[in-house]
Amino acid sequence: MLSISCNLIAKRYNKEILFKGFDYTFDTNSKYVLTGSNSSGKSTLLKIIGGALSPTSGDIHYSLLDPKDQLFSFCSPEMHLLDDYTVAELFELHFQFKNPKITIKEQIENANLKSFLNKKYSELSSGLKNKVKLCLALFTDTPALLLDEPCTNFDQANSDWYNAVIKDFCQDQLIIVASNQEIEYQFCTEKINLHQYKQQ
Repeated sequence: MLSISCNLIAKRYNKEILFKGFDYTFDTNSKYVLTGSNSSGKSTLLKIIGGALSPTSGDIHYSLLDPKDQLFSFCSPEMHLLDDYTVAELFELHFQFKNPKITIKEQIENANLKSFLNKKYSELSSGLKNKVKLCLALFTDTPALLLDEPCTNFDQANSDWYNAVIKDFCQDQLIIVASNQEIEYQFCTEKINLHQYKQQ
């Protein structure tokens, strides 16, 4: 069971302090949202928690010592998948290295992606690109799920799909969402506003 302890984390870019003194423990299987205006550091803190960035100061302790790519599933608008791969190939490649919660066939049916399996990723709409990325994260069996603005380019139907998948398949994970859109974090029970860590 994974818990994450952030000890006085700070991040500075040049002379700008995004946040400092972030001292917080994320508990096993709990659901959190990081809120704050644009440039408040939500995405940056999410990457630090996931081990993709290093803090300027402070440190993080994980209750599990697994490699970071085994602890976390991650989805972000900044992520890029292989443009020349078809949707089917992306799923097959991803789950050569990750454990799925359900079979790839079941994932495709759940996400209503069957008619796009032979489409190259580069040919998809922005909403479908996000859905493929999100599928790979939501259906990967890891202790924690890190989601940065997960419903980017989604219509209401896809936002509803996202919340249904969280409810049905992600309850046994620690989830941290970076977002200001309630539809992306309505299942979260803990809310952390990064503005309080901007100036102390």
